[in-house]
Formats: sequence, structure tokens, C-alpha cells
Amino acid sequence: MVTKKKKTGTGLEIETATRQGTRHSQNEDNHVSKPEHAMFAVSDGMGGHRDGHLASRAFVEELQVIEFADGEGVNERLQRIEAAFHRVNDRLYGSYLENPDADISGCTGLTLIIHDGYAGCQWVGDSRLYLLRQGHLFLVSEDHSDDLGRLTRALGSHEEILVDRRVIEFSKGDCFVLCTDGLFKGASETTIADALADGSAGVADRLVAHAVEGGSSDDVTLITVRLNDNG
Repeated sequence: MVTKKKKTGTGLEIETATRQGTRHSQNEDNHVSKPEHAMFAVSDGMGGHRDGHLASRAFVEELQVIEFADGEGVNERLQRIEAAFHRVNDRLYGSYLENPDADISGCTGLTLIIHDGYAGCQWVGDSRLYLLRQGHLFLVSEDHSDDLGRLTRALGSHEEILVDRRVIEFSKGDCFVLCTDGLFKGASETTIADALADGSAGVADRLVAHAVEGGSSDDVTLITVRLNDNG
């Protein structure tokens, strides 16, 4: 089932959509959208391991309780978010140490924050952030996976975790997409770019439909964040 919500505020238009994949008994993706803080995230439970849906839920719940202080710059806010990554990793890996026979419980984590003219992205795993700017699609994040598509970095998989970060200037008309790998398993970057360039409402639903039509059997979760030209 796809769920969508569209909000406007602070010059941003936001849509979200999620769909359980046919090869899963439950949706192992989770996401959070906090327009009041211009903070967004998606997370994908680590395939082939236990309780992926609980791991991804733990990540987004940790982000939901973050409150930013007035006067904080983008770097201070990114530091708060990175600390949440580490808290979740400690919790997930700690649960494995308590019961090693039960296997690890892990997830990807991808966040986007927009503040003071900048867009800051942080990630662990292969969930992706795309940017459509002036008709061109760019991949902002870089997958933590090997040539076979297996994760080389995930929350909960190791005692210490390295969180990658990228900060770029935000321009009016930019459109970001945060997504789990279920999207790009079935939708090409050309398809993603064309859908975003259309600019009409319902793009999140259309992207999920494209992924399914393209053969993706995985869970699909995405958030689109567009800065209005008049915002």
C-alpha cells in the first residue's frame, strides 16, 4: 500500500510514499519527515538478517525526537544528527553482543537537512539522495556496497560506524529525492529525472509505480523535497 502526504511550508513542497515489496512479509523500510525543521530521512532494514523493520524504526524514532536550538548553523545541526546515527548503531550492535546467536539487526540510514541556504546529507548504507537541478539529475550520496550489491556499511553491523556527509548550497527550484534501494532497482535515473521534471503533484506515487513496473520486488520508500521558485 502506498501512502502519500504533501505539505507546504518554509517554501518546501514535500511528498512521501512507501510500498511493501512482494518478497517481504512486512515493510522493512521506515521514514520520517519533519517539515518544521526541514529534516527528512529514510531507512531500510538490512536484508537477510533479523528484525530489519525494528532496526529501521529505531533509526527514524531517534531522529524524530531531535530538537534544534535557535541560532544553530547547519554544521551544528548535522552534528546532532550524526550523534543520532551513533546512538542507534550502539543500540543495535549492543543487542547483538547480548545475544550473538541471534544474528545482527541492522539498517541503512539517510538524512537530509535544509538550513541557512545549505542542504546537508548524511548516510550509512545504500539508500540514496538524488538532486534534480536545472533538468539534470545528480547522485549526492555514494552507495556503501560491493559489486554484488551487498552492503559494506550499515547501522548495527559493526561496533564503530563511519557516517558520510555532504553539504551543498541549495538553489530555488531544486528537487531532492531520498529513497531506499527498492526505487532504483526498478526505476532508471532517466525515469526518476523525467518524473521529477514534470513538477506536478503525485510524483512520489508515480515513482513508486515506475519502480514496480520496472520489476522491483523490494520495499520502496521515498521522500521528495522541492524548493518552490517562489519559496
